[in-house]
Amino acid sequence: GAKQTTLIVVGGEWYRLFSPMVLHAGLIHYLLNMLALWFIGSAVEQAHGYLSAFIIFFISAVGGNILSAIFLPEYISVGASGGIFGLIGACVADIAINWRLLFSKEVNKNDSGTRLRHFKVLMWLVFDILINCLIGLTPFVDNFTHLGGMVYGFLCGLSAIERLPLDFFGKAHSTCSRIRNYSVRFFGLILSVVLIMISTALLVESDGGSSPCSNCRYVSCVPFPFWAAEDRKWWYCDDCDRVKGDVTKDDGTGYYDVLTLT
Repeated sequence: GAKQTTLIVVGGEWYRLFSPMVLHAGLIHYLLNMLALWFIGSAVEQAHGYLSAFIIFFISAVGGNILSAIFLPEYISVGASGGIFGLIGACVADIAINWRLLFSKEVNKNDSGTRLRHFKVLMWLVFDILINCLIGLTPFVDNFTHLGGMVYGFLCGLSAIERLPLDFFGKAHSTCSRIRNYSVRFFGLILSVVLIMISTALLVESDGGSSPCSNCRYVSCVPFPFWAAEDRKWWYCDDCDRVKGDVTKDDGTGYYDVLTLT
C-alpha cells in the first residue's frame, strides 16, 4: 500500500495515493507521527470541529502523495506526514485570516500580554516549519509530501476554517470586508480542487518512472556539506535515475567482467 509511482500509473493501483496516510515505516515513525497528530490535530479539531480537521488532513495527505508521485517517482514512501503538515498549513491560514483580531490593539487592549503571546505562537510555528523543511533535505524524507501537504492544508484552511466575527468584539464589519472574506474562502476551495485535478492529470500522463523536473529532487534531498568533496559528504541522495551503466563482456570466458557507472 506504499506510494510507488510505477504501480500507481502502470499497474493502475490508484489506492496507493490514499493508503500511505495510514501506513508507517516502523514503530518510531508511527509514534512520532501520532504525537504530532495529537498535538496539532487536536488543536485544530477543538477550535474548528472534527469535519474541518478531517477534510484538511485528508486532502492534504492525498495532494502531497500526488505531488510526491510526480516529482519523486523512484521513491517508495509511507506516513501521515502530508496530512500533518496540512494541519500546520491550516494553522497558518487560521492566523492569516484572523490576523486583525489576534494582533489588534483594540481587541486586546485590556490584556497587553495577549498580543505578545500570539506573536510567540506565530514564531514557534514558523520555527517548526523551517526545522521540518530542513530535516526534509536529508535522505529518506519525502519533502514533496510535506510541503505539498502544507500548501494544500493552507488552501483548505482558507475555506474550512471559520473566521472569527468582528461584530463579537464590537468592531464594524463592512460590506467590502464581507465580500473579501467570502472571496478568500471560495478562492482556497477552488484553487485546491484545480490543483488536485491538474496534478492528477500530470500523474496519469506520466510514464511512472521519470520526473518532469529532474533537478526538483533537490527539494527533497541535498548532499551535505555542499563544500565537501564527493567522497567526504555526510550523506548522499538517491541518483539512481541519473546513473548510466556500461558492461564489458570477455570474449574468452563469455562473462561480463567490467561494469562502468557514469
